Amino acid sequence: MYTEPTCAVPEGRCAEQAFRLAVYEAGHALTARALGLRVISVRMLPRPPILVSDKAFGQDWESFIETLEIRIIELFGGLLAEEFTCSSATCCSGDVARIDELTRLVAGLSQEGDHEFIWDKLEDVAQNIFDQKKNQDAILPLAEFLYQRVLEGEEFVDGADVEIELDKLVPFAPKKKWSKRLFSFGRP
Repeated sequence: MYTEPTCAVPEGRCAEQAFRLAVYEAGHALTARALGLRVISVRMLPRPPILVSDKAFGQDWESFIETLEIRIIELFGGLLAEEFTCSSATCCSGDVARIDELTRLVAGLSQEGDHEFIWDKLEDVAQNIFDQKKNQDAILPLAEFLYQRVLEGEEFVDGADVEIELDKLVPFAPKKKWSKRLFSFGRP
């Protein structure tokens, strides 16, 4: 029988929706940075930023599947940043449903068949990003930057501005080259 999920009630600054959204978006941007990707823009709505990978994937299935995997990791990044900063993720944000849908697509396209395995592996990648102290320490300053932009009435934040803030907080490393797609490492 279905029961409605319960979510912790946000407290302090996290109770303010605009600040919580800034934390969430900071998580997406930090995830992109950790994956070595540049941010093109951030829309201050509950959705991931536009990345270089969104615009430049190749003409084959492998690069398309990698783009989907990156999106999944980013979605986890927003949830993890919220969890780390606000002690709960907004379970009603829709990201869990999007992650489920995308892992199913990756499983089908890659013919791996097991979307739960893909889910676990990509969640581990995102968790490893936020296990690093430098990324944990960068959440609040980046969220403050984005929050200020929201207060100034901006819905879109240019990626160049986000990259400048990211450069102050975490150094940029070029995109990693995966020998195969992300989740294929450690496959039993």
